[in-house]
Amino acid sequence: MDSDQGKLFIGGISWETSEEKLGDYFGQYGEVLQTVVMKDKTTGRPRGFGFVVFADPAVLDMVLQDKHTIDGRL
Repeated sequence: MDSDQGKLFIGGISWETSEEKLGDYFGQYGEVLQTVVMKDKTTGRPRGFGFVVFADPAVLDMVLQDKHTIDGRL
């Protein structure tokens, strides 16, 4: 994706949270084009943050109005 429109930073996620889980959770707000959980290049372990890209950038306003708990992390 060439633009950052519709891209949301997700910080403080659990090391157990997968890209699929992020997609399923945020899919309730609108169509999710991509999810990424950032991983350490050396160990391959998740780094505790990721990104979600929505098809419609207007969805971000709705997402940012709510508090979210995924895998026990706020």
